[in-house]
Amino acid sequence: MKIAVFSSAHTHETALAIGKIITSHSVDVVYYETERIWDKNFYKNPLTLLNKISHMLFIYSSDETNLSAFVFLSGYCLGKGIRVLVLETDTKLTLPENCSHLGVFLQPESFEEFFITEKSRFFDEDKKELAKAELLARGISCYEENFIVIVNSGDAEAVKLFIEAGFSASALDSKGIPLLSHAVRSQFPEIVDMLLDAGADINVLSGDRGYSPLMDAVQKSDVAMVELLLRRGANTELISKDGQTALILCAGRGDVQMAKILIANGSNPSVSDHLGMSAIKYANLFKNEKMIELFNTSPA
Repeated sequence: MKIAVFSSAHTHETALAIGKIITSHSVDVVYYETERIWDKNFYKNPLTLLNKISHMLFIYSSDETNLSAFVFLSGYCLGKGIRVLVLETDTKLTLPENCSHLGVFLQPESFEEFFITEKSRFFDEDKKELAKAELLARGISCYEENFIVIVNSGDAEAVKLFIEAGFSASALDSKGIPLLSHAVRSQFPEIVDMLLDAGADINVLSGDRGYSPLMDAVQKSDVAMVELLLRRGANTELISKDGQTALILCAGRGDVQMAKILIANGSNPSVSDHLGMSAIKYANLFKNEKMIELFNTSPA
């Protein structure tokens, strides 16, 4: 949520006072002078002033003689789904009846009460619509299948927009592979964090090979991803369709560095897979002396 406040020189102090109310509720504010809207030395393109803006707030007083900026910008806002607010200071803004829909008209004494309600409403409704509009402006259709494609592309900003648009971070593709698994396999830690913050299950098992995200990261030898998932609470003892744990995958690949990380986080080298082979047995089978030593000295 971000508010663009437009005021004249006469109403500048009021704009600053209202801005303090807005920022006290953890919402960003930017200020613009209505007298300079059409001056290219200050604003080359007035429409850029509304980039990434959720609300336009116009401070009105009886001294405001030129409403061209308000009419122009509010019309643009209506077309873009940006809500228009008008703060009437010492007099009401008189508009033709058929233009009364251009904004929500407020008084200074009731502004904060309105804003608290508006902030709640915005995060329930408008945020989703604005995110969808931004995705469409980027040429991205708002479908779950496209969300999966975007996760695999590594476009973190678009992933954020899909989440803001109300798409589930726990979505699965047609093979039953969770978004989180896609992000881990594609090695995009920023997106992994986003999905986890949005409620994705860190211990979800994929529908293809039954791997957890941690197992996928181990299979990729992605140390940074493994450490991220462990910090976020990943279970090291989950079992894949083949009965393998993340540590068994490590032992099978001879990845001593990864095995050390998993052992330090409680992995048990004695757990056996469906073939009756444990991490210890794989280490012995492949004569991996460093791994054998690691497992023999571990608490397990």
